[in-house]
Amino acid sequence: MQSPLATSAYARVLVIDTQVVLETRPLDQLPWSEMGEGPILLLVCRQVQSEIDAKKSDGRLGERSRAFNRLLDHFLETRTPSTLREEGPRVDVALMRHRSVDWAALDDLDGDDGDDRIVAQALNALVDDGSRLELLSHDMRPRDAAASHGMKAVKLPEHWLREKAQTPEQREVSRLRAELRTATADQPALKVELEAQNLPWSRTAIDAPSDEEIASVRDRKLADNPRPASPAMPMGLDLMMDDTLPERHQAWRRRLVDRDLPAMHLGLSRLMSQVRVRVILHNVGVLSAEALSLEIRSGNCTLHADPYLVRAFGDPAPQPESHIARISRLTRGAMRPLRRDEPFAVYRETDGPGDVLNWSCRSFRQERVLTIDISVELEERTSGKAQIEAVVTAANLKGDVRTRLIVDVEQQRSAFADAYDVTAGRLGRPPGYFPQKTEEDDAITIFRNDGSIVD
Repeated sequence: MQSPLATSAYARVLVIDTQVVLETRPLDQLPWSEMGEGPILLLVCRQVQSEIDAKKSDGRLGERSRAFNRLLDHFLETRTPSTLREEGPRVDVALMRHRSVDWAALDDLDGDDGDDRIVAQALNALVDDGSRLELLSHDMRPRDAAASHGMKAVKLPEHWLREKAQTPEQREVSRLRAELRTATADQPALKVELEAQNLPWSRTAIDAPSDEEIASVRDRKLADNPRPASPAMPMGLDLMMDDTLPERHQAWRRRLVDRDLPAMHLGLSRLMSQVRVRVILHNVGVLSAEALSLEIRSGNCTLHADPYLVRAFGDPAPQPESHIARISRLTRGAMRPLRRDEPFAVYRETDGPGDVLNWSCRSFRQERVLTIDISVELEERTSGKAQIEAVVTAANLKGDVRTRLIVDVEQQRSAFADAYDVTAGRLGRPPGYFPQKTEEDDAITIFRNDGSIVD
C-alpha cells in the first residue's frame, strides 16, 4: 500500500474544486503570490478528477480539461507532484487519494451532491498531516461544509475567474447586432456627465464689518499708499511725465473709502462660496455630432466659465505709467481677439456670470471627449441643494441628451472678525476653492465687491 502523500515541503496545501481548473484564467498565469510566498501544493480529489474528465469532449471546456490531465501525467507515472509553475511562487499539483468515507458519521453531508463529496474526500485524505489541508473554492456550499467540519476554507478571488465565454449562437447574435447598429445609425450617440468637486459644499454669508473694522483696514491701506507728492517722471524724462497720477490716485481713494471697504463682507462672501464642477462630454457613437451645442444651466446658482477672485479690499493703488502705457490701458477693453472658425474646435459662447453657459462645435467627432471645469457661485437662493443641469443638442440628434447634478449645500453665517483678521491682515480661514492667478489674464475673472468685473 502506498504511503500517505507528503505535504511538509509546502507552505500551503489547497484542495481545489472543479471550478478552479475549468472556470479561472489559465492556472499558470493566476496570481498565486496572493496565497503566500509558497511553495504551494494543489490537491485534486477523486470527485474533481471525475468532473474534469467528464468535460474532455465539451466544446468550451474540452481543451482545458485535456491540458490539465496532461499536466498530471507526470504524477501518474512517478507519484510525485507535477509542477504547474517554477517560481513566483512554485506551484505543484498532485492527485489525492482518500479513505473510505463513513457517510453515517457525516450525516449533514449528501453523498449524492458533488460539492459534499469533495469535502468528504478531503476530510478523509491520505496525506501525512490532514490538519494542513485547506479547501479552495468560489462556491459557498463547499466552503461552508468544510468549515462546519473543522477544515479551513478559502474563497477563490473574483478576479481569478475568467469571463464567461459566449456560445457560437451568442457570438453570432452579437455580431449581427453590432452590424445592425452601424448600418442603421442615423444620429450621434452622446454622453454628458457632471462631477462635483471640492465636496462638501457650503455657502458662507459674512456679516457686515463694524465701523472700527472698516477704519482699521482703511487706515492701513492709505498708509501703505500715500498721495503722490508730484507727477512722477518714469525713466527721468519730462516727455514721459505722468500728470494723470494725482487724479487717478484721488479717484482710487474715493472708491476705496466710499464703495469698496464698506462692502468687504459682500466680496468675501462671494469668494468663500465658490465651488467647482467638471463637465465631461463624450461622443460614444460612430457619427459626428453636427452643429453641437452644450448648455450648462442652473436655477439657483450663478455659473462662471472661468474661476474668479474678488478684490475684497479694493483695487491696488494706481502707479505711474508712461504715455504709451496709458493709451494701451484705455484701448485694451476695446480689443477683442478674432474668432477662429475651425470646424472641429469647441468655442465658448457665454462667459457668465449668469444662469446659463454655452459652448458650440461645428462638428464634434466620434470618440471625442471634451472636459470643461466651471465655477459655481453658491448663493442665498441655493437653499439646501444646488441644482445644475447639462443639455446637449445637435443638428443631427433627435431630441437632446441631458443630465442633472444635485448637491447638498450647507448655509453658514460668519462674523466679519472670524472671516478676516483686521489686525494681522489675513483671512480667518481659506475658501473652499481659491484659484491661483497665472500669466493668462483671461484665465481668472476678477470682481470688485459691488459685482463689477475688473477690465
